[in-house]
Amino acid sequence: LNVETFIVSVTDLLAADGTFELVAITLRYDDRSVKFIPVFLYGQGVTGCVEVTLYAEGSVTSVGRLFMRADHFSDWSFTPPGALSRPGQSFDENTFFSLILALLP
Repeated sequence: LNVETFIVSVTDLLAADGTFELVAITLRYDDRSVKFIPVFLYGQGVTGCVEVTLYAEGSVTSVGRLFMRADHFSDWSFTPPGALSRPGQSFDENTFFSLILALLP
C-alpha cells in the first residue's frame, strides 16, 4: 500500500472568492487507488466535505462523501453516493477499512 499526497484548491463557501490549498490523499495498491479529496469548506450545514473516489480498471467511481458537521454532531460521517440525507454513518475505523477494501482486486 502506497500513500501519495497532492495539493487541491478548495472553496470556502462562506468567504467571497475564498479558496485554500489543502492536501489530498491517495492510497494506491498496484494499479488501483482510492482518493480522499477535499471539496469545500463551510457550506450546506457542514464545516467540510471530502469526496472519496475509486480509480480502478480505467474508470473512476464515487465511493461517497465524508462530512464534518458543525453542530451537535461534530464527528466525521460517511454518506454513500446517491444518499439524500446526512449525517450518514459515523466515519470510524471500520468504515475507513471498508472504503479501502476496494483496493483489493
